[in-house]
Order: sequence, then structure tokens, then C-alpha cells
Amino acid sequence: MTLAAINLSDPVIEIGLPVASLAFWAVVYGSIRLASRPAAVTPAPAAVGFPGQEPPAVVSLLANRWRQTANFAEPTLLDLAARRYLTLRQAGPEPGNTTVQLTGRAPDDLNGYERQVYDRVAERAVDGVVPLTALGFSDADRSAAWSKRLRRAVVADAQRLGLSRRRLSRPLVIAQSVLGAVAAAGVAAGSWHYVTRTGGDKLGAVAAFLVTAMVLAGLAGRDLGERDTPAGRAAAARWLGLRAWLAGHEAIGDLPPAAVAVWDRHLSYGSALGLTRTAAPVINFGMADQRRLWSSYGGSWRQVDVSYPGGFPRYGKALGWVISWAVLSGLLGWTFAGVVGGSFLASVGPSSAGWTRLTDLGPVTFGIVLLGFALLALAVYLLVRVLLDLSAPTTVSGEVLWHQVWQRQASDDGPGRIINYHLVIDDGHSERLRAWVIPVQIAGECRLGDVVTAQVRPWTRRVVGVRVQRAAPEPADA
Repeated sequence: MTLAAINLSDPVIEIGLPVASLAFWAVVYGSIRLASRPAAVTPAPAAVGFPGQEPPAVVSLLANRWRQTANFAEPTLLDLAARRYLTLRQAGPEPGNTTVQLTGRAPDDLNGYERQVYDRVAERAVDGVVPLTALGFSDADRSAAWSKRLRRAVVADAQRLGLSRRRLSRPLVIAQSVLGAVAAAGVAAGSWHYVTRTGGDKLGAVAAFLVTAMVLAGLAGRDLGERDTPAGRAAAARWLGLRAWLAGHEAIGDLPPAAVAVWDRHLSYGSALGLTRTAAPVINFGMADQRRLWSSYGGSWRQVDVSYPGGFPRYGKALGWVISWAVLSGLLGWTFAGVVGGSFLASVGPSSAGWTRLTDLGPVTFGIVLLGFALLALAVYLLVRVLLDLSAPTTVSGEVLWHQVWQRQASDDGPGRIINYHLVIDDGHSERLRAWVIPVQIAGECRLGDVVTAQVRPWTRRVVGVRVQRAAPEPADA
């Protein structure tokens, strides 16, 4: 009876106790997440005037229920134009033909994120002017870092104004971490009972406690974003009232960015409130379109079309790899055409009449012979192209417009080792460019904005050497 009771208690302690401990922690954690969600805001009555002094980027955070995925750069740019730090001019009927011009007004009184947007315009400007659609980044890492810094600055400003706060306060994170340690103790107790009963290593129970406690503390400390404050809810309600008034003017959704000259700050706040469907796609501070890049190399802005190598395995390959491929194709072709076809031709003799007997071959044999001849032709073609690439090296000079990872080695443990990069070089004249492939071994010898001379192999599109003629200036936010 006692033995049965002990045996019955084993799974309760070893399985039930850890499961109950983790389940209790998960229920508490989930309840806190639900309770800390930003509250829904009831808009105030529609009103025409600006209901506060909050910058458009902060208004965007409030109007989007404190989500940090809101667009902060677009309303900030329009607000800088409304406040005459920048000028937006549209040439022609398309909003995409808008340029941004520095007015010369000193940006000394701008806050951190306003200055960040202003500096991006100043960095890209040539003679004080830059196409609006040229403000995007050609470097994924820099784009992500720039956007992250912008979000942090906007959130910090909202917190300073008392309009936003972290979803999970520091005391609450500490309390959840302590509760996680208690839950980890329950897991460790079950593990200790198991290793004691089975004669296992008791260090396993210690490891179970440490790992569980660290994982739960990590979950408790995760940044879940922002949430409302009483002052933030009141401000959001007022600005949503302005949104209702602006939404009554259907034209605001169709206004281009340059309309800020007429609509003034109403357009920047309309952008913050999500009403500018025409202006939004034009203002892009994210990644540039790699197939349609802007370049100022040569002294004036122009947009170039870029084609990227793909579809053929030769692209980016070293010539040794291509030669190996040619040899393999030749051997297979000789095997198929020379052995199979040669045996047949030997049986029919060399006379021209004998060639008519090729039709006597079965479809499978005939197909093998044709495949052999095709492989032999491919081998000859590859060898000829290799000789041409070796005998006629080419140099390309200009500014590096694009320098991004293209190929990685397949891996189950992560993104994999980088093999090749795409490299786009603008010579300052062509309207259509073709990207080159630069191997990782020399990819670090140049970067975006450098003026370089690259030695290339035209057929494989491979860069075999690069020399920097003029290094790009360090970006302001590096």
C-alpha cells in the first residue's frame, strides 16, 4: 500500500509540479500582457484647429495606439517643409517627380529625430537639392539602424512629454523574474526527485533551475513596446478629433507632398494620422529599389535602371569552375555521342547512304546521341568564352551605387557563410546598368559611395580586382 502510494506520487512530483509551476507563471505573464495593452481611445469631436503642440511624429505614435511600427519619417519631413527648413517642388503631374531643397535655415532648434531626418536630406543633397524618392538607403544594415534610432528618439520624446510609457515597468519586470525563479524552483524540485530516485547526476537538477530561471527572466524582460498614459489618451483623443475633421476633406488623401506649400502643417499632421495615401508611397526612408537607383555621379541627379545577373550558373563563377564544367560536359558528350553513336556508325560504314540509317535508331538511342552532340557543343562554347574572358579583360570605373549580399552558403544553423555580393558601378553616363558579382574575398575593398576602378570578366560578370580612386565620406550617422 505504502509502495503504491509512493509510486503514484512520483509522476505527480516529477511531472505535475514542473508543469503546474510553469503553467502558473505563464498565466500570470499572459494576464499582465493583456492588462498592459494600450487602451482604445474614443476620438474627441471633430475640430479644425491643432489641439496641441505635439510634433507630428509623436502624434503618429498616439494615433496608432502606441505602435512603434508607425511611420515617423514621412510626417517629420513634411513638417520640416511646412516650417520652411525644406522646400518640396514637383516637376510635372507625377508626385514621384518631387525634389527636396534645403532652404538654408539653420536647423539648430530641431529636436533629435527632426534633425536626423534633416541630416539625411542634407547628406543626399547635391547643390542643396535631392529627388524625394532618392532618400532611401542602399545599405540594409544602415537602413535598419537609422530607422531604429528614429523610433527610439520619437518614443523618448513621447515619454518625456508624459504621453507614453513602457508596457512593462521595471518593478513589474523584476516581480515576474522573481516569480520565474519560483517556477524554476518547482522544475528543479521535480528534477531533483527524479535524479534521486533513479540515481542520476544531481547537477541536472541545478542546470534545470538555472536554464528555466534564465529563460523566464528573459521573457519577462522583453521590450513589449509602449502603452498609454492618462495624458497620452487625452492627447490622442484630441488629435483623432482633428483626424475626423481632415478626413472630411477627401482631397487630402490625393495631395502630393509638394502640397505642403498650401496646406502647411495640416498635411504633416494628416500624414501622421494616416490620411495621405498619395504622399506616403513617394516619401521613402527605407531600402531603395535595387532595380531603379538614383545617382548623382557626374554632377546631376538621374535615375538608372539596373539589371542583375541570374538564370545561368556561370554568373559570378571563377573561370576554373567554368573550365571544370566544360571538361565534364565534353566527357559526357563524348561518351554519349562517341561511344553510342560511334558504335552505330561503325556498323553502317562511312558512306553517305549509311547516314540515312540513323533513322533506324530507336528513339532512346537517337536521343542519347543528340544529347551527346549538344554537350560537346556546350563544352566548346564554354572553352571559347573562357578564352575570350582571359584574353580581353575589361575595366569599369565609376561610383558604387549598390553593394549587397547576393549568395550565401546553405546552412541549417543560421543564414550561412557569405559567398558573393552584387556590385553596381555607375560610370556617370549610362541610363541602364548591369550589376557585377564580387566575391567575398575582395568585397570589403570598396563600399557604397566609393569611386572605383574594377577589373571584370564580362561573360561571367565577375569582379576580379577593385581599386578605390576616391573614398566615400563617412555618413553622418555612422
